[in-house]
This record gives sequence, structure tokens and C-alpha cells, in this order.
Amino acid sequence: MRRFWLATVMVVGLPIATEAAPMDPMEFVKKKYQEIQDIVKRYPKREEMQKAIRDVMETFVDYRELSRRTLPDQWDKLKRKQQDEFVGEFKQMIQRTYVKRFDPEKEVRIDYKEATVAEDGTALVRSVVHSGRSEAAVDYRFHKKGGEWWAFDVVIDDVSMVQNYRKQFHDILAKSGWDGLMERIRKKNAKAQE
Repeated sequence: MRRFWLATVMVVGLPIATEAAPMDPMEFVKKKYQEIQDIVKRYPKREEMQKAIRDVMETFVDYRELSRRTLPDQWDKLKRKQQDEFVGEFKQMIQRTYVKRFDPEKEVRIDYKEATVAEDGTALVRSVVHSGRSEAAVDYRFHKKGGEWWAFDVVIDDVSMVQNYRKQFHDILAKSGWDGLMERIRKKNAKAQE
């Protein structure tokens, strides 16, 4: 439960695209996290709060890049329609998993440690998230697209979201193939909406 809660903070705390000149990666993370904190405080009804957070996630999470990195061996072999279907279902799963963990009753504090930009243009922002008596090291990974920063991975206590889903999906693909993977994700998404 602790890991899921902190994972939520990490995903929503990631940088976004804005109309102003791009900020450095650390400033993006700080700005986004403040926006999410404001939403959590502003919406007393959980459903309204979750919808507002999902809307914000649309502006800074690169779901296509996240999907591509999660399925590196399969991605280029898929038809564009299959890629689009996967991105749509995977996005729902990611949003559902993380958005539902926000709780207006819990206070969360983030200590920002450092930001670095690699030669390949990807950036890493390191932080420590405190929630109650728990804390976790949370690293945000993102890249530039259209001149703006977009999140594609979060690493919590050395566990990468991309690598975690990559392993899960690899195992499902090995047993059930592409159709089996898509069916499983669709069923999870449908069940969550009941």
C-alpha cells in the first residue's frame, strides 16, 4: 500500500508541458506537484479529485513513450492500430492505479535532491517522498518532445515502473500472446469501472 501511495505521488509529481518557455527539470517537478496538491485540497469528492488529476496527467505523461519502453521487443512489430489500442488501455490502467491512491487526508512532503540531463536529452530528477512515517526514494525520468518535458518512467526505491510492467507483460505475452495481454488489460479496466 505504501509503495502504491508513493507511486501515485511520483507519477503525478512529474513535469508537464506549459505554454511558457521550458523550465529546468527540477522546476517542472516542483510546479506539477504543487498543482496536484492544490487539486487534492480543492476537491472534497474523491471522484471529482481523481478526474482532475487524470486531466492533469494528460498534459505531462507521454503514454506512447511509456508504452514503447514497456514493450521494447514488440513495439516496432505492432501495427499502428495495435499500438494505439495498447496505449489507450495501458493509459487507463496507469491512471487508475495511481490516481485512486490520492487521499486528501494524508499529507505528503517531497524533498527534491538533484536534477540531471543526460547526453541523450533524457532527464532525471531525484527526490524523497515522505508520507506519514514512510519515505521512499522517487526518481522521475522524462524526455523532451516538442520542446517540452514529458514523463516516461518513475523509479521508486530502485524499482522502475517501466521495467516492472515490462516483466509482467513479457510473462503474459509468453503464455498468452498479444491477444491474451490485451484481453487481460481490458478486463482489468472494465472491472474497475463497475
